[in-house]
Amino acid sequence: MKLTVNGTKFLDENGREVILHGLNVLCRKAPHFYPEFEKAFPYFKQAGFNLLRFGIFWRAVEPEPGVIDEEYLQHVKKILQLAEKYGIYIMIDMHQDLFADKYIDGAPDWACLDEGLYHPENCTIWYQAYLESDAIIRAADNFWANKPASDGIGLLDHYEKMWQKIAEVFADCENVIGLEPMNEPFMGSVARQVFGEATMAAMQKNPSFSLTDPSTYEPQEVAAFMGIVAGKFLEWDKTVLMDFYHRIARALIRAGEVTGRVFPLITGGNIYCSTDLPTGISRLDEIQQIYAPHGYDSVVDSDRYENYNKDNVERLYANKKLTADALALPTIAAEWGAFPSKDFTNDLIRFMNGIVEQNLWGSAYCEYHPGMEKDPNFASLSRAYPRAVCGHLGSYHYDEKAAAFTMHLEAKPGMNLIYLPFTPAMVTANLPIRYETESVSDPESPQTYLKLQVLEEGPVTVSIR
Repeated sequence: MKLTVNGTKFLDENGREVILHGLNVLCRKAPHFYPEFEKAFPYFKQAGFNLLRFGIFWRAVEPEPGVIDEEYLQHVKKILQLAEKYGIYIMIDMHQDLFADKYIDGAPDWACLDEGLYHPENCTIWYQAYLESDAIIRAADNFWANKPASDGIGLLDHYEKMWQKIAEVFADCENVIGLEPMNEPFMGSVARQVFGEATMAAMQKNPSFSLTDPSTYEPQEVAAFMGIVAGKFLEWDKTVLMDFYHRIARALIRAGEVTGRVFPLITGGNIYCSTDLPTGISRLDEIQQIYAPHGYDSVVDSDRYENYNKDNVERLYANKKLTADALALPTIAAEWGAFPSKDFTNDLIRFMNGIVEQNLWGSAYCEYHPGMEKDPNFASLSRAYPRAVCGHLGSYHYDEKAAAFTMHLEAKPGMNLIYLPFTPAMVTANLPIRYETESVSDPESPQTYLKLQVLEEGPVTVSIR
């Protein structure tokens, strides 16, 4: 079930365009595997997921300088192999939050060179520590500066060698579509300097300005503030972050010389690109590449989800679309959501489903937690979509309330595979078709695969109810 990158599309071994739809799996606490996680895979299949963004952690892979935990990687590999049996593709994500395991997750203690500086214990929202923690800022600065670890080898050099080993271990896992070298890279002291500079500029015009208090500013002041921030962060992406991506690309290429397989590199942007800020990343000439932006409303991880602003999120993803078009890379909305289990959750999920539908992107909701499979507030994560199509997919739409699916396709010969969370009663098209249905797994459940052949080439609209 190997996928290849072809322009802006993912193609399967039969040359069909593939849409990816699934979840993040991020078990942040050691040993970084949910208990009995394998029991979740029947749910993943039943819900129609064909993608997991699976988090691994530097602390677990390289617990001591230069020492790779082979047992941990083999445990991960067993999960990847199980996913393949269930028809699920994998993005490998080297995850970090607040840089290091000692703060939330990420780097091992030996690689967290924070020099014993101050770290706040009780931020209102966890990610505020990026700007408030002298320790995290120093640790990030030392990482990007390639400061030597206790063995005299630079941190970036360790990181590069680690990724070569990871690529070698997973090379025979055909369902792994790409490797993401770091979740939401944080730029260290540059962030504090830039936000400070932008705040001072805003306060010169409005002394009461406070970014955390909307009552103190006008929208145009925020726009000017964010303009300063965006410009500085774009420069960091173009230099430091792109140098990092090139470094990891070299590691994957070296691994390919050993194994015969070079993985695509999954790239996003710095941590603040999860907001409305643009990224300055560019295309990598030496290796295949996937664009995997994140996007959250400002209420994320707070208790204010009733204030979720759909207009802000729609604008945010419109900007991600501009970047995706400029890069001309296959795109996966790799992190979105983080919704609490509330009465409004399915409405927010349907809203985001609409955005990824409109852009024909892959998608990975953030994130899976054990028990989600039994929570009706997340039912809309299971949606109708074209898993694989023959020809060129123009558009598709799932109307959950009407239990209706529509797809526009420039059809070619072959078998199209559509996942439906309902049993189809009527299938129509403006060209001759042949189809059959197959239960996803449980014959007593409504979830269905529709296997559809369009018997003439050309533009076709398929409607399913």
